[in-house]
Order: sequence, then C-alpha cells, then structure tokens
Amino acid sequence: MKKLSSQSRTVIFLITGLLLAFLSMAFGSGGTAHKKSAAPTATPVPTEIDITLEVGSTDGILVWAVLITLIIVIPALWKLFLATRKKK
Repeated sequence: MKKLSSQSRTVIFLITGLLLAFLSMAFGSGGTAHKKSAAPTATPVPTEIDITLEVGSTDGILVWAVLITLIIVIPALWKLFLATRKKK
C-alpha cells in the first residue's frame, strides 16, 4: 500500500472531522422534529416568558462537543506535525 504524504493525511483528517461535525449537527439536534403525530394539536401560547432552564435542557451541548473534539484532535495533529518535522 502506498504511503500518503503528511499533507494528504492532514487534509483527509480535516475533511473527515468536518464531515463528522456536520453530520452531528444535522442529525443530532433535530431528531424529534421529524416524528409525525397522529393528529396535529395547537400549542398553547404562554402568558409569561419562562427564562429558567428546564430539566434535561441541551443548552451548551455543542460547546461541549467542540471542546471534546478539540481535546482529541489537537494532540493528534500535534503528533502528526512533530512526526513530519523530525524527518526533515
């Protein structure tokens, strides 16, 4: 099998990471919006705006996902960068 250059590996790695991020955003948050109910019902209009957090709220989950991804990706890219620098 032919070895890829360091630039090719970096490009493939970044494209794969972006693909996973976009798929996560596309299918992760809107899972319940696609379910069909038997009969449409009207949603009552609230009289007061409730600004408190609800139990099970997903506020900030994208921030955590990006943070965890960066914790995994940055060391891998750093190792790849150092491996290519040592060869020169």
